[in-house]
Parts: sequence; C-alpha cells; structure tokens
Amino acid sequence: MMQRKRKSLVSMARGLLLRNSNLSRALFDFVVLSLAASVAILFGYIYTGVTNLGLLLAPCLGLLVNYIIGIYGQFRIASGVVKTTLLTLSLALVGSALVFLTHDVPGAVLCCVVSWGPLVLPRLFLNLNRRASGKPISHTLSRVIKGGGPVLVVGGGGYIGTHVVSQLLEEGYGVRVLDSLFYGRDSLSGFLNNPKFELIEGDVADISKLVKATEGAYAVIHLAGLVGDPACALDENFTLHSNIIITRMLKEVAISAGIQRFIFASSCSVYGASDEIVDETSGLNPVSLYAKTKIESERELLASVSDEFFVTILRFATVFGHSRRPRFDLVGNLFTAQAFNDRRITVFGGDQWRPFIHVADIARAIVMTLKADPFKVQAQVLNVGDDKLNMTISDLAEKVKSVAEKGVVKETPVSIISSGSGQDRRNYNTSFSKIKRLLGFTAKYSIEDGVLEMLNEFKKGSYANYKEPKFSNLEVTKQTSESFKDPKNSENLYRPYSVTSIS
Repeated sequence: MMQRKRKSLVSMARGLLLRNSNLSRALFDFVVLSLAASVAILFGYIYTGVTNLGLLLAPCLGLLVNYIIGIYGQFRIASGVVKTTLLTLSLALVGSALVFLTHDVPGAVLCCVVSWGPLVLPRLFLNLNRRASGKPISHTLSRVIKGGGPVLVVGGGGYIGTHVVSQLLEEGYGVRVLDSLFYGRDSLSGFLNNPKFELIEGDVADISKLVKATEGAYAVIHLAGLVGDPACALDENFTLHSNIIITRMLKEVAISAGIQRFIFASSCSVYGASDEIVDETSGLNPVSLYAKTKIESERELLASVSDEFFVTILRFATVFGHSRRPRFDLVGNLFTAQAFNDRRITVFGGDQWRPFIHVADIARAIVMTLKADPFKVQAQVLNVGDDKLNMTISDLAEKVKSVAEKGVVKETPVSIISSGSGQDRRNYNTSFSKIKRLLGFTAKYSIEDGVLEMLNEFKKGSYANYKEPKFSNLEVTKQTSESFKDPKNSENLYRPYSVTSIS
C-alpha cells in the first residue's frame, strides 16, 4: 500500500511538471531568481563582508508579483513587448520590496539586473518563433478567450452528446456534430432545422470527414468512442482503435487546424477499486480495458498541452437519466426499467460504492468548462459529479424502488444476488470538491428526479422494449466491430487526406 502511494506521489509530481507548462514557467522563474539572489549575496559578502540572507526572499516575491499581474494568467501568451514590459515591472516591484525589507539597495538592484536577461530573453525568443510560424499571438489570445467558429461535438448523437448539443444551442453557440450514427439519426432530428446546427455523418478515423469537421472550429468536445466495460471487452483491437487511436488522430488534426480548446470525456472508472475516498490526485487502479484506454487517452492529451492548445479532462461519474438516445445498460436506468417492466430489481453484489450524475448535469458541466477562463481549466483533470450522489448499488436500488412504488408500480421487490458473473468489481467513493471549487458546479438533479423522469417516459411509451439491442452499447458494439473488420467498410480509415480528397 505504501509503495503504491509513493508511486502515485512521484507520478503526480512528474505529471505536473511535464504537463503543466505554466508550472514549468514558475519553476524556471524561481530557479533564476534564486540564482540571482545568491549572486547578489556573494558579491555583497566579497565587497562588504556582510551576508544579507534577506535577498533570498526574491524568488518568492517574484512568483507572487508575477501571479498578481497576470504573467502566469491572461498574459502568458501575450506579445513579446507586453511580456518584456510586465517582467520589467515585476522585477522593479520585487527590487523595491527587497530594498524595503532588507535595506540593501545594491544587493536588490544587482539581483534584479542579473535576473532580467534570463527571465525576459527566453520568452522573447519563443514569441519570435511563434510569429515566424505565422500564428499572431494577439489573435491567438483573443480567439482562445472569446471563441469563434462552431463547437465541434464528436459523438454528438450519443446519450450524453445530444444533451451537450441542446445546451450549447441554448447558450447561443454554433454546433457541428461529427458522428457515425451507429444508433440512427432520430436522436438528432430535433436539431436539423436549427440554422446554428451542422451534422457531418462519418467515422472520426475517416481523415477527409475529420478535416472537414475541424475546419474553422473553435473547440472540440470529444465524446466519441466505446463506452462501458462489457462493450470494450468484446474486441481489444476495436477498443484500442475507438478509444486511443481515434483520440490521437482527433488531437493531431485539431492542433493542425488551429483549434485551441479541447474537452475530453473520461470516466471515474479509472479509479477502479478503492476502499478510500478518491480524488483527482489519487492513484489510478483500472480493472477494465475501458478504464485503461481512458487513462492512455488522458496521457496522450495532457502531454500535448501548450500555450495554444487548452486541454481539460472530465472524469464522469456513472450517468443516469433520460436522453434523446436512451441507454438501459447503465445501472440506474436499468433498475428503473426493471421496476416498471419486470416489477423486480435485480442487484449483483450491491455493496459496491459508485458516484452518480444525471446526464443533463454532465452536459452542463461540459458547457461550464467551455465557458470558463481557458487558463483556469488548462491541463486540469476534474471529476464530474456531486458528493451527495455517492452511494452503494443497493442504496441506488432502494431509491429506485421507493420512487417506483409512489403511484407508478404498486410493489417492486429488490432481489440481491451476492456474487456471480454479473457483479461489477468497480468500487470507489469519489470526491467532487475540485469541480465545485473551480467551476462552482453542483448537481441539479437527484436520483429520484431522474428515476421519475424515466418512469414518465415509460408511461408515455417513449422507450418500447428496453431490452432492444439499440438501447445497449454492448449489442451495438457487436455490430460495429464486425463492420470495423470488413476491409470494404474501413478502406478510407487512416488514409492521408490528400488521397481521400483526390478519390
């Protein structure tokens, strides 16, 4: 256990340094100011015989002033002139503070003069490189903050995607959906007449469709891929293609297209099995191929973070609730369907802890992330859920039973099977304090709200037979994986754009 915790801490520290370019800047500035202060102290001792250790306050003061005036925030990708001005101002303030605290004018001046070149010149050099690449800094900054072009929702026809599309349109965004439509077009039919909505039907691995979809887009919300442990366990090669290779392709094309915002749908399944409350800094313990592919995709994206590519990872809790593309392979929705149709809820195990979140709340968290200051959510990993919706599977079954028996179903017994092949080994109680603190996100919908919503849809006849293959990711994946193996259906996948364009 202790070894696992040590590995987790080492991994976290390494990841912060490698993935967060802003933290690397701060560390660089700290080292430069520390060395400059040491030089000033050494010269003071040589020429006056006095060792003024108060000058060692310089690095802490420097980071504080840089943070306050926005060098690590809104001005981190500003022009070279702006950065030079701000850093010079910062050093002047640091020097003034050192004089006030240490009464050592020569030492304070020397510290600031020595550190000016190493702090300013590398930033100027990087800005010149960006200008040489043809990407104006001011334009990049403006577009990152203000937006422009449609939001590309990859997988926008799915269970979560349709809610995201709806909420984005309500917020006034232009929305473009790239989706293979394995589940049909009905889920998107209500958007087709909206002038701000555009649908591109196709596989993300079809380069011609992908390039067309990313052209002129402001942001990418990546919801595509295989979802759920059973579906991902069917065919490992198809899962790796759908969840890792696709993410890599989408990332590379998005960067090439100049898209600055990228939001990735991950899962709290990455925590696997844990007896402790887990948060974004906890060690990952995947127990399925699905979770492993999510972890690999997270790493792929976070390794590509830059000042012109803002990535946010959202780890979703277990989703429930009604959608234009319904699913009944989700435990909350399945229990509701069983209560209404079978008059009995079957629970495998039941003592496993799981976090839950309504699908509309998931979509709201995505939109809140998109609307947030990009510097605030850059390279952040956020669990999406609410602490009050952490519960065991048995507790969930009892909540569904209680709602169902209030005027909908007279009696709904709960049948608990202690073990067996149907038992899900995942067990984790998740903290959602970070997303609440960072974005102010809390769930609007309770389990009871979602269950009642779905029971009403059942009464209206919206779902027909909940056991139909179209309501299960597993069953649809069986069909699509066969298509993936067919050379005729996959001949355009991974091809260079120039080839598909000519053909």
